[in-house]
Amino acid sequence: MYRFITEWMDTNLMWVTEQPTFDLAVQAIGLELEGRGIVNDTFTRVVTEQERTIPSGVTDVAVPVAVVDVPIHVSKQDGITLLHLNQPFVMQTIAGESIRAEAIFFITATTEAKQSALHKLMDDLLMDDETLQALVHVQSRTGLYHLQTMDLKAFSY
Repeated sequence: MYRFITEWMDTNLMWVTEQPTFDLAVQAIGLELEGRGIVNDTFTRVVTEQERTIPSGVTDVAVPVAVVDVPIHVSKQDGITLLHLNQPFVMQTIAGESIRAEAIFFITATTEAKQSALHKLMDDLLMDDETLQALVHVQSRTGLYHLQTMDLKAFSY
């Protein structure tokens, strides 16, 4: 059994930024997410503070990315938002390593159960090199549509 990208990635949860640092990127996406009712107005402050103590960089994946687990009390909707970084920047991993992130995934969940389910989806996605590369390098809704029409398998479950 497989899940397809059409079941996982909503084109309305994908943005691109030119911002050169994590803090600026979070400020930019925070305004978008707050405006769409996905997070509350504390998102930017909470996520930038959290990054200092719980770095989100991921190693041993096909493309250097970060996965930010947005606290439940900040999230208003369940989902995974993809932020493409046109200017990859240095981020830290929990192990203290540095990566040059090309994209940031923000996991927003309103309950522990939903958060656990989204973590499982994200873990599966990170292990699927082909799909991860495709998602990170597709920077338009048109590009994502082409991936969806190819029925690219995103991950098994």
